[in-house]
Amino acid sequence: MLNYAHSQIWFTDIAREGSEVAKVIHLKNIMANTTYEPPCGIFFGISSETVEDAKIVMGLTRSGPDMRNQRHYHNNCNVGQFKIAGSDKLMCGAFHETEEKDFLPGDFHFIPKGELHSAKGTGESNELIFIYAGVGSLKETGTVFLEPLHQ
Repeated sequence: MLNYAHSQIWFTDIAREGSEVAKVIHLKNIMANTTYEPPCGIFFGISSETVEDAKIVMGLTRSGPDMRNQRHYHNNCNVGQFKIAGSDKLMCGAFHETEEKDFLPGDFHFIPKGELHSAKGTGESNELIFIYAGVGSLKETGTVFLEPLHQ
């Protein structure tokens, strides 16, 4: 059984020990990054830039109906995604072993570090939430792009 009074003291102690307390980052206050992974607009909500010592990068990606991003991988982190709206095809695996997967609203997608991946639109605008686990910045992800930008 949880003792509320005890829990309240415990949470107070955690807030004093850590460098940050709970924080809300409002989407309306974030500029879309359109250079990291064109043609997507990415809103980086949680990172070491917004929360001290975050050790995660979390954000919202928006893309148009015919989006196609570069094949890439992340050397230093696993990636989690949750599809909010739209649909696209995920392309995962080495070039000669690429597997296409439907990614639909309500789906979760896990990409282990080092897994080559990209996505292409299927005629609908898309929104998804993503997280890079265990890193606090884009630089720390160790992202490597293997293709030129798709125009």
